[in-house]
Amino acid sequence: MALCVVFSCKEDPEEKEYGQTFILRTGTVCGWCSQNDTLEIKGNAVRYVNYAQCQNSNPSEEKSGKLLNSEIDNLLKKLDAEEFKKLDLNSCNICVDGCDDWIYFENDAMSHYIRFSRNDSKLEPIQSFINELFVLKSKYSSGN
Repeated sequence: MALCVVFSCKEDPEEKEYGQTFILRTGTVCGWCSQNDTLEIKGNAVRYVNYAQCQNSNPSEEKSGKLLNSEIDNLLKKLDAEEFKKLDLNSCNICVDGCDDWIYFENDAMSHYIRFSRNDSKLEPIQSFINELFVLKSKYSSGN
């Protein structure tokens, strides 16, 4: 009597490293040092850092994690890179003790940075991308 056992392993595509090379950073900076945070995504790796009370050397909060490929795909699908590159925004709400949000995106083809007010109508072409980015950021910020 012969016993034949066959094992089959199928690699989960969510577990594989993300294929595209990109860096995505976003953050909020506010006057009176009330908020100064950054969310950085490189491939599947994500890192959130918040510096409170004007402490720029020691973070008051720091979290790391990994995103699923589907989360990255969903985010990047909402980014219209051509529309993003067209945006020439450099707000300075922090100059009057307000808050500025910013986004930096880099891949093999381009890099671009914007600093903006959340209610700026010029953001409309990429608003769904910004909303999705803020959802991801809120997963890593305080209280979550």
